[in-house]
Amino acid sequence: MSEQRPAGGEQRDDPVAQAHGELALARLALAGDDLAHAAGHVAGAIAWAPGLPEVHELLAALAARAGDEGALELFGLEQPAFIGTVVARAHLQGRHDPMGGLRMLAQATRFDPALPWADVSWVRAVPVRRLDPDELARLFVTVMTRLGDPAEHAVAVANEVYLDLARRATAAHRDSALLHGAAAGLARRFTALSPGALADAVRWGAHGHRLRPDKLTSVWYAYALKADGRLDPALQVMRQAWLAEPGEVDLCADMASWLADAGRLDEAIDLLDTAMRRAPDYDCAVHTAARLRFQRDRDVAHLVGLVDYAREHPATSHEHTDLDGACRGRTWLSMVGGPAESVIRLLHQIDRGDRAMTGTASVSALEVPSALAVVRRELPGLRLTIEGDPPAEMVGPQRPDGTVLWVYDGLLARPALAPPPQRARQVLDRIVSPVWANPVAAYDRALPLGQLGPGDLLSLLVHPPAGTDPRFPDGVWERAAQVYACLGLLHCEQLRAGAAPGDTGRARALLTGIAFGVEDWTAEAALFALVVAAWLDPAGRAEVRGVVGGRFLEAVQQSRHRVVTIRESLAELVLITPDMVPEVSSLAREVLARHREHGATGAAAPPAPPRRRRWFGRR
Repeated sequence: MSEQRPAGGEQRDDPVAQAHGELALARLALAGDDLAHAAGHVAGAIAWAPGLPEVHELLAALAARAGDEGALELFGLEQPAFIGTVVARAHLQGRHDPMGGLRMLAQATRFDPALPWADVSWVRAVPVRRLDPDELARLFVTVMTRLGDPAEHAVAVANEVYLDLARRATAAHRDSALLHGAAAGLARRFTALSPGALADAVRWGAHGHRLRPDKLTSVWYAYALKADGRLDPALQVMRQAWLAEPGEVDLCADMASWLADAGRLDEAIDLLDTAMRRAPDYDCAVHTAARLRFQRDRDVAHLVGLVDYAREHPATSHEHTDLDGACRGRTWLSMVGGPAESVIRLLHQIDRGDRAMTGTASVSALEVPSALAVVRRELPGLRLTIEGDPPAEMVGPQRPDGTVLWVYDGLLARPALAPPPQRARQVLDRIVSPVWANPVAAYDRALPLGQLGPGDLLSLLVHPPAGTDPRFPDGVWERAAQVYACLGLLHCEQLRAGAAPGDTGRARALLTGIAFGVEDWTAEAALFALVVAAWLDPAGRAEVRGVVGGRFLEAVQQSRHRVVTIRESLAELVLITPDMVPEVSSLAREVLARHREHGATGAAAPPAPPRRRRWFGRR
């Protein structure tokens, strides 16, 4: 189904006006007996405002002119089908085939639940007693999957007609277990709109369960009980269903999630352990168990094991989001680590609209070149002075074979590579995002960067595109761009030429060189890409463990006599590296604990800006 809007779609802020415009054109076409064009404009009007009375009046006039069969032919369905055409045909078909019309409306609702596709008089008056209750149950299942659980208020308002249909249908078909169960699942979506919807859901679920206590009716009834705050009765219903059908391990996965949400994590994991002794490879249980075990002990081995399982078992019963849920909101697992440099914190203090100014500031020690480059770009009129002598291990590569991406002249660093071509920037711009679902998803998103050469990707590391999204603080977008450039190296066709499928050995060697190059954000990005490679390829885990752990230990050693702004970020990377040496992981946790305890940032204190009249002068 296509969501394409009719001509004039750029003025989406006034859909009723757009619909009236389409109707005016439809009336002209109808007056000229051009029924095909009239039908096209009516479909366009429905797409803009499906509940507008004038739309349905003109649709009826068109049907009267064309006749029943002719009207249906005017709204023939092609692939992809335009949603306005589908809904218009549904209304016409509903006159003689209500269930067929309802099914088409349900598909429109599933495609775009924000609009009231089905809230029309014939649906409100449809003779439910003459409809097949099993068909109605399937209709409710189609609708409920996209409404939200519960639905947002606006979505609930747009689709309240289905709740009305459920109330009439359950009253008319008291002996249908499937209908009552599905109606319970539908009704609990409407709690934001109707206070009685949850009571309806519990009542219908209980009735359906009494009529036929099978897996489906048990699940719908139990979910209604849980939504009503009755967790233990809900668990009892689910346990009875599982005892009746021990092979349905997904019931255990649902119960475990409920228990975990209620803070009963150990009980949840014990339940999953019991289930997995019966079916050790059942995907729902494996995914849920990995998420909950990680929630309990924060050991990334559970998530890496889940990635391994998914690679070895590509066929699943349905799409799973447990890996995404476990990673959500966690540094490097679902988002780029934030910058810790004092110069970036200085930048945060200055509104974006006030940056076309001149002034002076100083920092007490040299900080990484990517951070300083962002500040110089954002504050071109700032004279920034750096006190002290440059530490030798900052202005050169960490190891002799480290990749030199920055060249220092005293305390001033400049990129060692020329800017990348415009095409490379455009590819990266389309892909970069500071957040991702999980590390594997970030790797997949970076696939188009594989078409660039390694030289372009390295150049992007020191010439990252500037961030334009005001939701993200200064420096975050650039750091994300560097991350994706490094992930692109894992996909780079030139680096994989002649290698076995999936072999990232040459890319890993290049990333290792970046990690041990000049101290910079680029080292963090390279280490993250190496960690992702280790998640994907067990054969490279020992190598990556040594690189990530070794780079972190060097940072810790150097932090004993100077500030290392990337140290905490490297500690976070250690903790998501597969098979990391336990002693190194313990040290990483210790570093992060001290960081949180003392409220430290890992960076020198930012320069306190003097009063603006002394610091800044207008250009």
